[in-house]
Amino acid sequence: MLDFSFYDPPIEVAANSPRLEMIVSRLKAAGLRPYTAPADIDFSAADPLLVDMASAAPETLARLRRAAMIGSVPRQIVLLNTSGQNAPRLEGALHLRLDKDISTLRSRLAALARRASRLREAAIRRATAEGLGAKLPPVDINAVPALLYLGDGSPFFLSLQGALRQRGVEITAALSRPTARQHMTSKRFAAALIDLSMAHEEASGMGRWISEEDGLAGLPLIVISRPQAEFTERELALLSHATDLIDPATDDDTIVNTVEALCRRLHASAPMMPLPGLSALTVTDLATGLFTRGFFEAHLPRQMQIAQEQAEALSVLTLRLPPEIAKSIPAQKIAGDVIARQIRDTDCGALAEPGMFVISLPATPYRGGVRLAERIGEAMDRSGSPADLSWRVTERRSYHTPQTLISTALIGPFVRTRIAA
Repeated sequence: MLDFSFYDPPIEVAANSPRLEMIVSRLKAAGLRPYTAPADIDFSAADPLLVDMASAAPETLARLRRAAMIGSVPRQIVLLNTSGQNAPRLEGALHLRLDKDISTLRSRLAALARRASRLREAAIRRATAEGLGAKLPPVDINAVPALLYLGDGSPFFLSLQGALRQRGVEITAALSRPTARQHMTSKRFAAALIDLSMAHEEASGMGRWISEEDGLAGLPLIVISRPQAEFTERELALLSHATDLIDPATDDDTIVNTVEALCRRLHASAPMMPLPGLSALTVTDLATGLFTRGFFEAHLPRQMQIAQEQAEALSVLTLRLPPEIAKSIPAQKIAGDVIARQIRDTDCGALAEPGMFVISLPATPYRGGVRLAERIGEAMDRSGSPADLSWRVTERRSYHTPQTLISTALIGPFVRTRIAA
């Protein structure tokens, strides 16, 4: 059997035997690729570093504490076995209280990477708009963030609902997938929240909404989850979509503060979306509600630079309407609405030319672009005005320039969704 573990995300481990062997084994089972840290650890390396508080060398812990005091730990730190330990106060560090929490580590690291990618996209999108002459308003600190709660209300969440509303967080509950989809079409939410500490099958079943073709795949997800719980494969898949995880073991006031802070931060840091008021500045296409080609061409070089610096994938998805309706304004409007509901807020969708749309997908390989194309095609069929979309996915290579990447994405060949299926 072929071993594809080389493609698992790497992580450096600072621990000593016999715990080292146990930690390495659990990390491999969690889908990570561990390797042992040397005595002289480099705190500026790119890979995450797991430090076992129970077995790491005293010199390692002392160096980590000194680095934390002066704030010079740019890499992602994971502290294991922190229950009852005097752990260093490191900003952004992940704390795993028990060994069994290692099973969620890959998902939690992915959540942190997703958050960082979102912040980078928000910054460069604002820079692109300002470079085109747009005068964007400052962040409104009094804005009311909207939170979409998925489920019928667990006892734990119901106890927090009143406190959150008093803090100025607007909460909307969705009891079914159609209800969630309807809310998403009429309002922009800062995040969705799901309580995974409730009955497992009910919670993970509702979590399928996040990964299915219901317009929720791009919404930041806050998960209330007990790290020491035993998770099913479906629940681990749900955790992999999370933007932030909250441990319900802490007191209610702390949880309310955390949820409020996350909602306000996600609302304030959301990447700029196409705005009708910016149409005169070649930012927004009024016919489709997406970005213009001029904005896309100005923004793609920034996305490519970030992808190169972070060693991340970047793909461009091109969608084409059938020739007979390509120039129809109503058809383009419907397609633009469908695309806007299906993409993440970090994806940049634009009208390249009548009947042809381009979407840049940060941190997304070719396979992810294909899944999005299929999802958009199915959503078009459900829209009441189905169209035989054809599509093409182009993944960035080292030899691509912004101009060659765009031209390659637009030239074809294109694939019909129904034929590909």
